Amino acid sequence: METIKKTALTTDEASVFLCISKNYLYKLISQKRIPFYKPLGGRVYFKPTELEAFLFRNRQSADYEAKSV
Repeated sequence: METIKKTALTTDEASVFLCISKNYLYKLISQKRIPFYKPLGGRVYFKPTELEAFLFRNRQSADYEAKSV
């Protein structure tokens, strides 16, 4: 049996993927703080690759990574 890789996630799937509540996801959508697609003005969809980029933004360096003076 073939494994199908999803190219679009629903809000339910995206909230599980991001480990956040659906309410908070809808808040991020309404504030346009997360990338999403709304074809035909109906349901909202997300690309998994864009959600990964959203998760890994604003990286903080560890102390051992700091440059010595």
